[in-house]
Amino acid sequence: MAEAASPFGKRPAVATPLFAEIGAKRDELASAVPATAGSLWGGLHKLLLKAKVDPHAIMRLIASRDLAMLDSMIRWLEGEEPSVAACADEPKSEVVPPEVMKSAMKMFRKRLKFARLDAESRLGVGPMSSGKKSEIDAIESPREFSPVVWQALVAAGKLKREGARFYSLVNDDLRDD
Repeated sequence: MAEAASPFGKRPAVATPLFAEIGAKRDELASAVPATAGSLWGGLHKLLLKAKVDPHAIMRLIASRDLAMLDSMIRWLEGEEPSVAACADEPKSEVVPPEVMKSAMKMFRKRLKFARLDAESRLGVGPMSSGKKSEIDAIESPREFSPVVWQALVAAGKLKREGARFYSLVNDDLRDD
């Protein structure tokens, strides 16, 4: 009899020692600082690929950096049926600490500044030619912070959503003009 469709793909046939490693990586992620969790998510990505989890489900998990979805995936690997609520792509409304929002804004401003400097350093744009300023107003949000942090910054009026993962500063204080 065919197995019901799962949001995580086809379940691996046999439990492997990787499942314990995935659980240990989850515990590390729970206690990690969001700005430094990127390498932990990368390690988790590799473990899930070795465990033969559906790559599309892995990418959804890694992109959202959702610990509830990870918990549901671990339970699914252990044989339980996943809950639909934990697998939904809807953004969660969580409280984001002010220090996390502050460091995310600092990183966003720095990346926007570097993107503009990079665009202005191209031939034909610099001060010895036309002196044209960069027209970059929005950038993709840095992946070191979860989408929840960026949504909280939009709600706080610090950033403006410009598209899929693109945001711009509400008060663009980086412009010299």
